[in-house]
Amino acid sequence: MSGKKTKVHKQVDGRLLQMNKTFHNLKMKQKDKITGWVYEAYKSYATQNERIPDAAADVQIIGSVLDNIEKAGIWIPDGEIISYYHRKKPHLQKRLENEKQQKFRSYVSYYRSLIDQDRCPVVICDLENDIIYMNPAGAAHYAGWGGDKLIGKSLLDCHNPESREKIRQVVEWFAEDESHNLVYTFHNKKENRDVYMAALREGGKLIGYYEKHEYRNPETMKLYDLWQDEARGV
Repeated sequence: MSGKKTKVHKQVDGRLLQMNKTFHNLKMKQKDKITGWVYEAYKSYATQNERIPDAAADVQIIGSVLDNIEKAGIWIPDGEIISYYHRKKPHLQKRLENEKQQKFRSYVSYYRSLIDQDRCPVVICDLENDIIYMNPAGAAHYAGWGGDKLIGKSLLDCHNPESREKIRQVVEWFAEDESHNLVYTFHNKKENRDVYMAALREGGKLIGYYEKHEYRNPETMKLYDLWQDEARGV
């Protein structure tokens, strides 16, 4: 006796439909379309509401997919799509999280480039006062103290006891309130340069701080001088 499943057909609105059709029985193009609709509907809800869909949201998402299937003229029992969605739901969430991570990593490249292009020194520390990053300008500015070899070392080791206490006080002040984010710490008259400590936060939570230098001297570069490097033979 054969174990092959017997197809059950029914005439509906002039169409002969297989009533026990499964997702596996669909053509590859149809599967791809439905898979895309399922993910886009899931992604749209999870992104807009910033949470994993609950049971009520699942019904909404599945309904949206079923509407697309009907408009495309694809026949498959609703129960098959409902079952498919619930089987794939954990994978949908994992795919969405992976996409967010990839997008975040691309943003990090922008942020790092922004800091690296700054001509003023930038030194970033965590809440343990360890230097976790400095831009090229910072490495050059502190070359006499070790430059980028200072990364991984404590900022406190570069200061005297009085300065260490001030750093501690500033970090405590940052932690007191989300609005406490910037402190003016020093002015170098010879270089016409101001120095600040600024808070670094994630979702309002203090995660570190950085030292920011700003020079007050007028710019000597010519306006829109796109050929300045060529003129210097660079």
